[in-house]
Amino acid sequence: MATRIIRLGTLLRDADAIADLHTRSRQDAYRGLYGDHYLDHQLPAISRAVWRERFQDYAPSTDLILAAMDDTAPVALAYASFRVNPDVGLLVDNLHVAPERRGQGLASRLLSEVALWLRNVHAGAALHLEVYAPNADALGFYARKGGVEVARYRETPPGGREIEVVRFRWSRPEDLFI
Repeated sequence: MATRIIRLGTLLRDADAIADLHTRSRQDAYRGLYGDHYLDHQLPAISRAVWRERFQDYAPSTDLILAAMDDTAPVALAYASFRVNPDVGLLVDNLHVAPERRGQGLASRLLSEVALWLRNVHAGAALHLEVYAPNADALGFYARKGGVEVARYRETPPGGREIEVVRFRWSRPEDLFI
């Protein structure tokens, strides 16, 4: 069965499935960075509220929601938006792959689709994202994809300890095409 990439954003019923995948991925990737109580008891409801709001406020000229789907279940997701800081470029705010599907090229495919959308809708705009420095796998992935580290700062995630955040930027998002 082939995994297909689809664009979401208009059907509110998709929001909860995306939120559940987002929660599972964050629980796996951020264990030890965020507090366990937050990850296990608060995050699921927060994720559902955030994704429902994103789907309700979806604007196709500024927002992009993509999912890699197996049959009817999402196994990876990407959310990108110009709403945070349009002068800096498109923020890839979320790029998550189900833990059991990591290493299969889904994140690369999603980033490529984000870059293609960016070229078609906002030609010439840059793309950027942020990742926690302790997430060595993600740091390596973004560096291999040609991301340039442009900033570092510290933040304290819910229930966690202060950690460093790394911002990557692609001035030529088309370099992400596969």
